[in-house]
Amino acid sequence: MASLKTRISRLKALGLKKASELGTARPGDAGQGVRSKAFDHSAVPFETAVEPLPGWTALGLAVQTRTIPTGLILPESSIGGFYPSAFQRAKSLVAGRPDPPQEYQKLTFFDLETTGLSGGTGTLAFLAALGYFEGRDFLVTQVLIDDYPGEPVFLDFIASVFAQHPWAVTYNGATFDMPLLRTRFIMNGTLMPELDHIDLLKQARRLWRRSLGSCSLKAIEEGVLSFEREGDIPGFLIPRIWLDYSAGGKERRGEGLDSLLKVFEHNVQDVISLARLFLKVENIMKLPLDATCAAKVHLPSLALELIGRGRYDEGMELLEAGGGEGDQLSLHILARLYRRAGVEAEYRRVVEAMDPGTVSGCVAKAKLSEHRIKDYRGAIAWAERALMVLENSKEGMPREKFETQSQALSFRLARLMLRLGSPGQP
Repeated sequence: MASLKTRISRLKALGLKKASELGTARPGDAGQGVRSKAFDHSAVPFETAVEPLPGWTALGLAVQTRTIPTGLILPESSIGGFYPSAFQRAKSLVAGRPDPPQEYQKLTFFDLETTGLSGGTGTLAFLAALGYFEGRDFLVTQVLIDDYPGEPVFLDFIASVFAQHPWAVTYNGATFDMPLLRTRFIMNGTLMPELDHIDLLKQARRLWRRSLGSCSLKAIEEGVLSFEREGDIPGFLIPRIWLDYSAGGKERRGEGLDSLLKVFEHNVQDVISLARLFLKVENIMKLPLDATCAAKVHLPSLALELIGRGRYDEGMELLEAGGGEGDQLSLHILARLYRRAGVEAEYRRVVEAMDPGTVSGCVAKAKLSEHRIKDYRGAIAWAERALMVLENSKEGMPREKFETQSQALSFRLARLMLRLGSPGQP
């Protein structure tokens, strides 16, 4: 309670007014750079701001920034620009019109640290990292709020960076970062800049969910980027660290400051990993036949992604490669695609290559025997084998899944028995 009273007194001294003393901000007034009267940061004496941290520069009241090199260099193969369709399922793909390349210098790799993990109007973003390419060098600019009155300057600064680099790249930003940022702009009586947005989490899930399981940024760093953080601060501690730091007024040092420095490192590393992952995904989508092994991509998922984007030959080549290595899902997808295309010889070849020790392999062979070869006894034998394989793998299988598959196989067997005994049937 004492620290809360101290903070309120300090805010009053800095010129913060009660809500009842403020003018009403209308949405129509919130144009570019037009603010409500919630807090006029330009009217507050700059001397009241906290001394900037070493290596940081004061922007205004309670706001500071720094720009640091990262050592990440844009590869020569990417100098020609990136294709948004490698990351988004654009409408132009459906129409068969490929999107034009965009300059890498238009990208802002963006991450927020906030006072809460659930979003909402009560959650404040106190630290932002904005990564961008200058030439081929990747730089990260961070902007920090020391205390609540600094938010207008904080938002103005972020808007100025987005104006120069209008493609925002985030990780789960569609769910968290971008809605929260939009809310903070509205709460401050101004509009968030119009941005193109790429949420890399969506593409990561398409390519790695089946092979890695978790698609958290930490899991992607370790499984895809071959990078493991040392001494990283847990994300759930970050809100408390900043709240304790900001409550300290001008006396901010010791353990609280050390913890905040780790938050800065965490924030910068998030953005560096985001840029590295962007380059990795671009390379995979550009040269899928060369990049899959090293990147641990789930091959059937990538193949379906390519086929869905009209790159049918590349997708089929990947599936054939996976099937040649015994990947049952690749064979299952191949069989389905060849069957739908009416390529009978390829369909039979793929089904015959499927593992008879799996339920899906037995069912595929039963379908082939019934519908193509018209060997009903053979189809019954494969359906019975599928039931046996299912029974042997019952342990560890969810009960609902077992019962569903068992019932489907029993129906198939009953139908085949009837068909075998029907007049005119062999």
